Amino acid sequence: MQPRMNKSRQLVLTALFIGIVLLQSIVPWLGTLPLGAFAIGAAVTIITYTVVIGSMVLGPKGGALLGFVWGAYSLWHAWSSVPSIGALIFRNPVTALVPRIMVGFLIGYLYHRFVQQRDFKQQGIWLSILGGLSALINTTLVLAITWISFTIMDTSFTGIPHTNLAQWLIVSIAGFNGIFEIIVGAILVPLIGMPVLTYMKKQL
Repeated sequence: MQPRMNKSRQLVLTALFIGIVLLQSIVPWLGTLPLGAFAIGAAVTIITYTVVIGSMVLGPKGGALLGFVWGAYSLWHAWSSVPSIGALIFRNPVTALVPRIMVGFLIGYLYHRFVQQRDFKQQGIWLSILGGLSALINTTLVLAITWISFTIMDTSFTGIPHTNLAQWLIVSIAGFNGIFEIIVGAILVPLIGMPVLTYMKKQL
């Protein structure tokens, strides 16, 4: 898909996906799916899957850009909002940017390298796998960077006390929530991605 897309179309689609990512970031109910019926406090960040689908359309570089936009807004929001566990985690610029950029880049690369050439009717299961994998990449990197930050870095600048209790509490909550994000990603990405990719295929 990507090699056949002209630069003007690539630019327009990139701007469109950036707009969607920003809209979902600004309007909470567009970017977050609350799962209080299953677990108190659980919520899935569905912006992840917008970045995933965008990376499938735009390729790994476009996906990385979408991830950067999402991460940059998360960083700004973390410092400008009332402190919460999530906000405190993403006050670290490495935590805010690196996982999101890697989600866009890696999923875009994997789709264009291994999935795009397959028969379109068989891509649904692969999109489901990539959807779950995107949440796994994001959660794993956030947890790893957070843990490393507690271990070898001074986290006081983010407002997080440097204690083992805070470390385990934050990692446990983020890890628990990540399980729901993997499940939702495996469902939402093929559900939304297949119609989008079908439309894009017809336009090329």
